[in-house]
Amino acid sequence: MATIALLLATAIWGWSFVPVKEAMSHTTPLWFLALRFSIASLLFLPLAPRRARDWGQGLALGLFLFAGYAFQTWGLVYTTAQKSGLITGLSVVLVPPIAHLFGERTPLHTWAGMGVAAAGVTVLALGGGGPLGPASTGDFLTVLGAVSYALYLVLQGRWVGEGKWHRLLLPQFAAVGALSASGAAATGSVVLPVTGIVWRTAASTAVLASGVSFWLLLWAQRRLPTAYAALVLALEPAFAALFGWWLLGETLTGLQILGAGLILLGILWPNLAAAGAGPRDRW
Repeated sequence: MATIALLLATAIWGWSFVPVKEAMSHTTPLWFLALRFSIASLLFLPLAPRRARDWGQGLALGLFLFAGYAFQTWGLVYTTAQKSGLITGLSVVLVPPIAHLFGERTPLHTWAGMGVAAAGVTVLALGGGGPLGPASTGDFLTVLGAVSYALYLVLQGRWVGEGKWHRLLLPQFAAVGALSASGAAATGSVVLPVTGIVWRTAASTAVLASGVSFWLLLWAQRRLPTAYAALVLALEPAFAALFGWWLLGETLTGLQILGAGLILLGILWPNLAAAGAGPRDRW
């Protein structure tokens, strides 16, 4: 069930690249993030934590989440929805080494699956021409976002088991919204009036890509090791490629389809390897 929850969250995130890419023609990255995460914060006001420690951890997570979204959304101004999703998937490569530095045990079969998934992401990102061709400024910004997401996943994986897992949602969303609004004001990138497509995209991504997906992510991370959770999240670029092709007409080559298959194999590998293990030995 935890794996299914992560797959659903990943599919929603993969879809979200499409409407956000379209919204970037009508607003600026920081102002859009300010609107999206302000709406998401309002949704989770009833779950506001009471302990200062919860607020501290949530705000710290919000810093890394803000960096990830800011770089990713900024990058979408210069690159395609498909390629943004594919490069963001590179964050999965960074999670196990970072988690290992924090003392989390990472079995050999998880490393093997990670290697296969990383190869798949690389083939997806580099295996085509046209809109998926040479690297650009947008690609570099998206790589910085992937690094921020990896750090976010590792820290969240360490903290979700220390209490009520949903306590971390409001602080991190509020941090992203406040930092984005401050950045938009400081750089003069506030766009008024807000157009209908921007409101619709901000609201839909706030509910689905922020509210539902992060709820599923935190719930699942309490039940799965960080390294394996990152493996499942590696499917995000495949979903991004699928929705980019379906909704925006961004094409995939045979090599990129192969890359998506390698990502799926990388996810299944640890699952199959652990199928016969006891509860204490799984993953």
